[in-house]
Amino acid sequence: MLTLYEELQLLSIHEDKGIFIGSAIDRLKPGLVGAILAELAVNGKICLSKNRRLQLVDDSPTNDPVLDGALADLKNSEKERKFGYWINTLNPKPEKLRKKITASLVQKGLLMQEDDNLVWVIPSPLHPEVKASTKYSVIQHLRGIVLAKEDAHPREIAFLSLVSACGLLDLVFLRDERKVASQYINELAVYEAMKDPNLETIQEIASAVASVEEEE
Repeated sequence: MLTLYEELQLLSIHEDKGIFIGSAIDRLKPGLVGAILAELAVNGKICLSKNRRLQLVDDSPTNDPVLDGALADLKNSEKERKFGYWINTLNPKPEKLRKKITASLVQKGLLMQEDDNLVWVIPSPLHPEVKASTKYSVIQHLRGIVLAKEDAHPREIAFLSLVSACGLLDLVFLRDERKVASQYINELAVYEAMKDPNLETIQEIASAVASVEEEE
């Protein structure tokens, strides 16, 4: 299974050219950190405290170097801080983080590295029944949830919230679909957050990511 931050990075890789989409690189900076925090949230590692700070609940290792690095930074913090603080301070070297995530995607057999370009493995090992890339399958699944109102699990709602928050809906939806998609994602996230504390935490993360986007 892919992590939320791996899925987010997949969306930013050009389907044909095998390079990062230029317009997506800056939006990925807060997005990937948000996705790391969201992954920790859906796994019960962090939560939203009563005073709307990030609260570390479980610092036990995950065996994922990216997540464990974030957990170490959270554990070393002298006090609980707002999510916006962590979006701005975790993983200060975005290019290094992208390379680390790319290596993980290559190791999982979803991509191949050829010089400076990435080549999609087709069919995707995650969806061998479909003769397409992993990115294609991810996009079609997201479109099904939003446009066809297919059932969505908490992880998928978390991912859609992040994609919307960091302004990457254009990588999934057509121009005339984006307004409706944004509205539906927001409504779905708010509704589900009333039932799931983890998704309430995700909402706070998404809000922090969106705030960074607006400042930029």
